[in-house]
Amino acid sequence: MTATTRKLNQVRNSFYVYLPRNWCDEFKLTKESEVRIERTLEGILRIIPPSIETSQTEPLRLLLTKDQAKDIVNLLVGAYIVGTNELELKFDDGLDMGTRGEISKWIRRLPGFEILDEHSQSFVLSDTSEKQVITPILRRQFATTKYMLNGLVNIIESGDTTDHSRIIDRDEDVDRHRYFVERLCHIVLRDPSYARRIALTAPDALSFSLAAKYVERIADHICAAIDELAQLKSVSSKLKKMTKNIIRVYEDTSKAFFIIDTAKKSYHKMDIASTSKRALKTLKETTVLAESLQRVGASRKDKTPHEIVLTLHLERIASYCADIVEIGINRIIESGLD
Repeated sequence: MTATTRKLNQVRNSFYVYLPRNWCDEFKLTKESEVRIERTLEGILRIIPPSIETSQTEPLRLLLTKDQAKDIVNLLVGAYIVGTNELELKFDDGLDMGTRGEISKWIRRLPGFEILDEHSQSFVLSDTSEKQVITPILRRQFATTKYMLNGLVNIIESGDTTDHSRIIDRDEDVDRHRYFVERLCHIVLRDPSYARRIALTAPDALSFSLAAKYVERIADHICAAIDELAQLKSVSSKLKKMTKNIIRVYEDTSKAFFIIDTAKKSYHKMDIASTSKRALKTLKETTVLAESLQRVGASRKDKTPHEIVLTLHLERIASYCADIVEIGINRIIESGLD
């Protein structure tokens, strides 16, 4: 390690220093280059050239006691979502086989994370993904949830719950996609140069993160609704019809949210006014459906407890669709400000 000093210069209320020319030449930096500035816990600023990836910086190290080990899943998912590239877990009392199995199971649910090294008292995990597939991954999450929703409708119409476990199993895929989207959104918000590299704005990152969370909630309610159906002999024709409407509004919800990305991909000039009008129509239809389901659930006459709970889950699915459409409308309006 070498050290040098530079005198601070001032322009108005800001200070700056010149970077050493030989250092700039070594990393082939020009006036167009971007460097990353990181602040350590000690308050030290590090200047990192673009050719050095984040994975080459110091890993996040956690030393866990026996009592803390029971929270390992929450720590693992949290570190992943906030964008940790390398995570070293150390256990002062060793690690039992049950906890090891739990860690391995959760690693499979966190795209890009792999176990690089494993010892009796430690794990080293690292991100091996390319990190530039956020929109396709979010679309995949929407599509997987649509598959689950279709499965729910088929069960309601046929009364056949034989394959219900296969539908519920897809919930893990939806969860995994949510974690990945949230992770990339955190990286975008923390690293502006990375955000520019993948052409994702901070507002879009926030929108994607919220949408991923709402879609995951929809999938959770689908699973819960299927569990209630397993306890029912039949469903009213009125509820069957309303459930089919959920499929339609979910498809329109997806279109409203991704309309901006679809237009960009096809290099199509989007009419903000007409696009907003269609999205607002979807929002109204989705809200009306949610309110109708709420009224059906509140009217408990001639309904079993399982049918009442089923209706409440369907109402929550419609409500989350409305939340996603609202995010889509915000994206449409914001695109007109560019």
